[in-house]
Order: sequence, then C-alpha cells, then structure tokens
Amino acid sequence: MCLSRFYLLGLSGFLLGCSLPLSAQLEWPQQWELEAGTSVHLSGYCGDIGHKGSYGVLSDTQWHLIQAGGGLGVRAAQKGKRIGINLHARRIHIQGADSVSNKAVAFVRNLHFKNAMTEIAATLDFPLMRLGSQMGGWSMLHSLRAEGGIALLHHAPKAQVDRDNLCYDLLVEMGYTTPGEWHDLRTLRTEGDTYAKWVATLPLGFSWTVTADNGSGKPWHITLSGLWRYTWTDRLDDIHDQYANPWGMNPLGLALTSQSNPADQPPCALAPSLSTFQYQQGLEPERQPTRGNADTRDMYFTLGLKVARSLVASSSQTFHRKRFRGPRVNNKR
Repeated sequence: MCLSRFYLLGLSGFLLGCSLPLSAQLEWPQQWELEAGTSVHLSGYCGDIGHKGSYGVLSDTQWHLIQAGGGLGVRAAQKGKRIGINLHARRIHIQGADSVSNKAVAFVRNLHFKNAMTEIAATLDFPLMRLGSQMGGWSMLHSLRAEGGIALLHHAPKAQVDRDNLCYDLLVEMGYTTPGEWHDLRTLRTEGDTYAKWVATLPLGFSWTVTADNGSGKPWHITLSGLWRYTWTDRLDDIHDQYANPWGMNPLGLALTSQSNPADQPPCALAPSLSTFQYQQGLEPERQPTRGNADTRDMYFTLGLKVARSLVASSSQTFHRKRFRGPRVNNKR
C-alpha cells in the first residue's frame, strides 16, 4: 500500500510541476504537445473465479463485482505526427467470489479474493479515424484510437475466513483472525508456492477522444477508453494449481486454502464431495485435487474516462491543421 501511494504521489508531483509556470527555468520543446489529466474507471477480472458461459469474458466476468478506481496520466505527441505516447499510473481494484458463481463445483469450492493493484503503464496510441466539428465558439476534434503498450503491476490478493468455515471460531479464539479481517494471501502461501509482487502486463484496447478548443490554444481532452490486460501470472486471485500440504502452513493458511464446508453444499443429488476440495494425505503430489486451472492466466480490464488539458499553448492554426489535412484552396474569384 505504501509503495503504491509512493508512485501515485510521485506522478502527482510530476504533473503539478509540468503545470506550473516554469518557462524561465525549463522550456518544453515547441515541436511537442503535452497534456495531463486525471481519470476514473471501472475494472473487472477474468480468471479462476467466475461464471460458466459460452461468450468468453462477456459471460465469465462477474459483472456485479466490478470495482471503481482512479489514476493520473500524461500524453505527449510530436506536432504533425499521428502517434501519441502515454504514461499512466492507475489504482485498480478487482475481486471475485465462488459464492456468487453459477458453477456448482466453484460454489462448493467457496474461495474468494480481492486485489488492490497499482499499475504503471507506458502505451502508444494511433488514430484510426478523426472528425472535426464546430460547436459555438469551440473547435472540436473527435479521434478513434488504437492503444497498446506494456505495464508493471503491483498486486496484493487478500481473503477473509468464511464465517461458515469449520475452523472459524477456533481461529478467532486463538487470535489468528477477527470478524471481517482481510488477510494477505501471498505471505500465507495457500498453495505452498511463492510468487512475485510485481508482474508485467500488456494493455491493449481502443479509445475515443473529444478535443475541444475555444481559442485559448490549450484544448481540453475528454477520453473514453476500454483496455484489456494480458498478464504472465495466474496469481491475481491466488488460485493456480493444486491443494498444498497443510503441514507446511499455519492454521490461518490452512483455513484459507480450503474453505469448502457443509453449509455451502448445493441442494442437488450430484453435489461434489467436500473431500475433493482439500489436500489428500497419502496421494502423490501430481494426483492431489485441483484447486485452480494452471493452464490459464488471469486477465483484467478497465473501462475509463479521462479529462486532461494541454499544458503547452499552441496556435489555433496548428489545431486546425490537425483537423483538415487536405490541400489549402484559395478562391481567386
């Protein structure tokens, strides 16, 4: 948490510094345009916890569990060029719960998580379509852009001990947990493995930007974006492979690695046995019950709105030249 706030604070200071009148000490290159702003977004994830469906992320994502977040960003583009360079710092929250899944096996497994993540991304955008318009005294430019790049993600999955967990009362009595307390799953090693706090992701998606200038030379930019992240980890939800040997865990880790209990058995004749959701003494490691799908990777997405303003003044002629790329025609009649 402290590390995440450090990066957000650092970027905030950078943006503030860019906006101050420091032309006497530092002058931004005139051939570059620079804008800075803030953003809000909704985020969700697709991984080992979800719904059963035939439409990929559209049906697997638990849409009622999407979370809100925010961030800061800067964009730089060389005048007359199409490619823009983006730097963003975002605070992203994702969560999932087997208890609201429509899959019977997942419902009995009864795992859940939440993950507060900090993403630092560098992306490039390219306009696919641009349209100009006029609204009163405002000149408008509409841009549909494709965006892609790379990001570093700091993540920290957490979970609670289910109140129906057979060990809940004992854990409270022993001081391992308190009602409503969230526990860091990485340090508890619920599958017996260690994994990194920082991972790389590939943000890919599209954005629609409306740029509006009233003649000040510093236009406003309002951007709607949808970005999907491909990752190299299956640990955003702390669910990856098989149930681990509980003798290598403390009582709290044991309680969080398997939260299946009789109270969560669905009322059907084909309900899976609780023994398939815990470590089996005497079985070889490769034959232990499966806790998650090790052949997939966790992914997440954001649907966001960013409001930014240009920090470097440009003439209205420069703004209009971006809108109209055809040759200038002079009427000599």
